[in-house]
Amino acid sequence: MNHKILQEKVRIEGTLIFDTAFRIGSGREGELGTELGILRDIEGRPILPGSSLKGCFRSWCERLAPHFGLHACLLDRELSGQDCVGDETYRRQVFQEFKGLSSEASKVAWLEDKTCHVCRLFGSNLQSSRIFFSDGSLQTWVGTTQVRDGVCIDRDSETARPRLKYDFEVVPPGAEYTIVIELENPEEHELALVASVMAEWQAGVRLGGFTSRGLGRAHIANLKVFHLDYGNSAQLQDYLLNRNMPQADTLLTECLERQLQPGGGRHA
Repeated sequence: MNHKILQEKVRIEGTLIFDTAFRIGSGREGELGTELGILRDIEGRPILPGSSLKGCFRSWCERLAPHFGLHACLLDRELSGQDCVGDETYRRQVFQEFKGLSSEASKVAWLEDKTCHVCRLFGSNLQSSRIFFSDGSLQTWVGTTQVRDGVCIDRDSETARPRLKYDFEVVPPGAEYTIVIELENPEEHELALVASVMAEWQAGVRLGGFTSRGLGRAHIANLKVFHLDYGNSAQLQDYLLNRNMPQADTLLTECLERQLQPGGGRHA
């Protein structure tokens, strides 16, 4: 598929519901005098950044990719055993080869050969991403935060280290965010991979900090999928003039089912 020309767009919408308290740290003191505050918007409401969603989603894609015969470089060539320009060291080694290519077609073919399946979707230093995550749009929360205590643990003695207590801010359970994910010119195996991650997120996912302590447990509900074919003049006109996209709630499931069938298009 020629990814330079918009041919298809898939939009996924859902409600991310936090079953437990969660925290996305601000790197600064909290408004309640805590040592570790949460990320807030200008009105003091907790933010769920698209970057946090994308990072978690990519991690799930990397973990599930092998089950579809897809390659994931993990941004570390030594760890994954995959030659991919997503690994900085490997990219530096082969970058002069890339610069020496004279045509766009040869560069596209070179990137196809030197990039893992996950980086082809999420992007790298040599090509842009084709999957996009909005910041979560806060729909429901209790309107206040909680303060919790923590202690530093000595890993050798497995006991609390003296005088190293701290406190941190969390958003109470029940917060709900609308999230939006868009894909441009997705391949079928990419939609199947996304569908598998969405299935995991519907069952439950952990987001934010201190997840090993029980924070950040969430699940996604009210899932809706939309698909726009730019080659369909009626769909394109309705989208450009009215911002409407045809609903296609079975699209992800159908792609996943085809990829999971024996010989169903899995990549080698």
